[in-house]
This record gives sequence, C-alpha cells and structure tokens, in this order.
Amino acid sequence: MRLASFKGVLALAALGLAACGSSDDSSTGGNGTLAATPTQAAAASTGPGASDAQNCDVPYGDAPAALPPPTSVAGDLADILNLLNECGQVGGETLTWTDAANESRKACLITPSNASTSSKLPLVVFLQGSLFPAPIQLILNDWVSQSGTADLTGDSKRPGFILLLPIGRNTHHFYPFPDNYALGFDNWNRNLDRSSPNLNLDVAAIDQFVSQVESRNIVDTNRVYATGWSNGAAMAQLYALNTPSIAASAVYSSPDPYSDVQDPCEQTPFATTLTPLMDIHNACDIIGICQTGTQFHQDLARLFPKLKQNVIIVDSDKNQVQACNASCAEQTITNPGTANHLLWPQKWNEAMFTWLREHPLSAKNN
Repeated sequence: MRLASFKGVLALAALGLAACGSSDDSSTGGNGTLAATPTQAAAASTGPGASDAQNCDVPYGDAPAALPPPTSVAGDLADILNLLNECGQVGGETLTWTDAANESRKACLITPSNASTSSKLPLVVFLQGSLFPAPIQLILNDWVSQSGTADLTGDSKRPGFILLLPIGRNTHHFYPFPDNYALGFDNWNRNLDRSSPNLNLDVAAIDQFVSQVESRNIVDTNRVYATGWSNGAAMAQLYALNTPSIAASAVYSSPDPYSDVQDPCEQTPFATTLTPLMDIHNACDIIGICQTGTQFHQDLARLFPKLKQNVIIVDSDKNQVQACNASCAEQTITNPGTANHLLWPQKWNEAMFTWLREHPLSAKNN
C-alpha cells in the first residue's frame, strides 16, 4: 500500500472511532549503565499535584495501568489491532521477553547490514503512539528506509542506525474513548527507579530490549537515542529524562508526560539526567497537545535551566509557526487537530536526525 493510502486509512479510522462516543513487579531492567543512581527517580519527585490525591501513588504519580475490562470494546479493538504488530511488515526481527507480571513482551529490531562489532551504529528506540499498530507508524515516518542511510554519527563510513521498536501493551490510558484502553505505554505511573521492585513494566521492557541489542556488541553506546509519536513520545521524554544512558531524544506530538489533560495525579516534572529534548508539535493538535506540551517545556526550562531543548510548532503543512492555535485547545479526540496528529512531519526528519547527531552521550550536560 502506498504511503498516502496508509495516511488516509489511519485518518479515517481515527475520525470514525472518535465519532463512536466517549466514556469514560519487579524487573532487572537492563544493564548497569541504564541508571547510575536509581533511587533519584523516587527522591526527585515532589509528589502529585493531586486532583485525586486519595488514589495517587506518591511519589510515582498514578498507580500502574490497569488491564482492560473483559467486556471493553476499546480493549477488544486493541487486541484486534495488536495482530498487526508483526515485525515482518517492516522487515524486522522479533525480540521477546517476559516481564515481572508474566506478560509476554516483544519488540521489532531493524539492523542495517553494515552494523557490526567493527562498525558500531547508533541505536534509535522508537516508542509507538497509542491505539494504532507500531509497524504502520514506522512506515508513516519513513524511518525504516532512513535507517540505512541517515547520518547520526558525522562519520561517512558509518551511515544509518539500528532501529528498535518496543511494542506497547493494551492497558488503561487517561485519554478519551476509544483510546481509554489501547496499545501503548504507561507514562502515568512514573516509577523509573531501577532499584524498585515495582519499576514501571514498560520502562523495564524498554530497558530489557535495549540491553538485548547492546549485548550483540554492534551498538555505539555513545549514541543511544529515544524517539516516539504521541503517547510513545510522552513515554520517550519521560524515559530520556530519567535514563542516563540515553544521549538525546527527538519526538513528535507529545502530550505532557507529567501533567496531561485528564491525569488525576499530575506531578511537577522531574529529571534525574539532563537529556537534550527536541519536540515537534502541531499548532492545531489533538486533545490540546500543543498547549500542554508548550507548558511542559516551559516548566522544564524553569526547573532545569541547563537542559537543552528545541521545541518546534508546525502548521497543517508541517511548516514552522510561532504559536499554538487557540481554537484547537479543546481537550477532545474530535477536535480539528486529529488529522494533523496522524501525519508524521517527514520534512522534519533531517532536523531530528541532526539534533540527535549533535548530542552524543559524551556531550551530555548532567
């Protein structure tokens, strides 16, 4: 199927679903380089800003995400869509792992032919947006083909990057129906303390899959990057700000990972490592993402003035503009920004690669 056709299918599917209505462990967690001072993730949080303090799991924000009810329509939909989470669609290898809840987890790994122990390549961890199958999202952003040629090192002898796609779980999200139970990541439970017996299960899975790839000795560990789309972008930024081995992050259309619009247990942003962030938002985006995302980065700038940030706002043609569109601030899945949200800004791919390339781990200001 052509790229334009995929875009049309996704846009129509999302708009059609939105019209349906509204309703409302432990893990070893990867290798030793992932969290040099793990207890900081607990100590750094100031606790919830608590519209529902009774149910807030201090100091980690919300409790771990619940599984969908047996009769959940949205949960059933996610189960169906999960059938499309097959690595073969993007020419990938399937990695597997069983998490602390005894749930089978998987990831897609796309390794360029030139990756080797003598020619190590950057590793880019892509976290999927919620609801839609992850491999289709990779097709839309064109990073599969870019993985063989993009310059993330500045070394013409080492083009391309290894692309790792951890697959999300079908759990509860603080989003409108049909995304209230869907495939994706739990960025609301902010336990990134690798010494905790209750480490966020998705964080543990990402750690584990990164470690599996690094164990092959083909990864340039000075250049391990995080990216993502929508819910995956929120998780990527939360993860990057609390995982010392992540060199930099560049994401698209991220909700605020600490204080999104329907989160009953929002928190003051905390960061245990100052990972450079690039974040591209649509001026008119779904559920007020431009407004909440802009506020998130303003909060980070106030709290962590040494943190490097590059926040870009784009119009419906993905051209840069100066401010959010106030008419698209409503916190619903049916606002005019839905179509914008479903289109990855391919014209910004090179800028995202440049941001990552210019921020290796060795240059990170901690």
